[in-house]
Amino acid sequence: MNTPTKNVFFSGETEARAVLAAANHFGVSPDQVVFDRVEKRHGFVKRRRVVIRVDPQEVGPRSEAHQATDELTDERDGETAAESASVHSDDALAEAAEEAPAPDMVAPEDVDSPAVDSEEILEIAQQALRQLLELADLEVSAEMVLADGRLEVEIEGVDQELLVEDEGQVLLALQHLLPRVMFRELGRIVPCRLDSGGYQRRKEERLRGLARRVADEVVSRGGIRTLRPMNPADRRIVHLTLADDPDVETESQGNGYFKRVNIRSV
Repeated sequence: MNTPTKNVFFSGETEARAVLAAANHFGVSPDQVVFDRVEKRHGFVKRRRVVIRVDPQEVGPRSEAHQATDELTDERDGETAAESASVHSDDALAEAAEEAPAPDMVAPEDVDSPAVDSEEILEIAQQALRQLLELADLEVSAEMVLADGRLEVEIEGVDQELLVEDEGQVLLALQHLLPRVMFRELGRIVPCRLDSGGYQRRKEERLRGLARRVADEVVSRGGIRTLRPMNPADRRIVHLTLADDPDVETESQGNGYFKRVNIRSV
């Protein structure tokens, strides 16, 4: 007998932003999300919240872009702290990873990938981000820089604060979906890091602080601590923060996009 699939609920300032959050959660394009709009509600600041209900079994199939990037994500996230330290033994590579841990995928090293110059990548990125921002109904603008194969995007504007509400739900969704939308034109993944008003930087600092505090706790008390479910980018920050600590080791646990990180004493 099959166990009924539980519906998952998502909310946002608009229906489009709720759908964007659902797409980010399931790792699919927004147009692959089948949903019911169930209610409107008011929060503490009396802003309208739109709530949608999604049956996971009715979510559309994952695109080629999502499948490709998820495979890369799983490979990277499968590293323990010790393995991560070994993989990133090159100082320059480790430094680059520390400075930009937010991307949840790396560009595949495929010699058959079509050659695209920087200007074309930026043009495609601008168009893709414009589509996502229109979907989210956000009045913002973005500045983009392509450096070392990674797209750095800074977003600002009238609706800037809406990007970082609910723990940066919309900003995270945009960062997760932008490389997938670009994949349609490029045929390959370009790692993207989106930020707004220094939100990502502050979040990364908090995660590093959390990782170190929990590491100190398991060293002093022994045993193991399991952190809350995290997306690949956040898990990567925890792994890298503790990669050189000889007293602890980290390992991701679970399946899917959101996994927990175990921190244990050694």
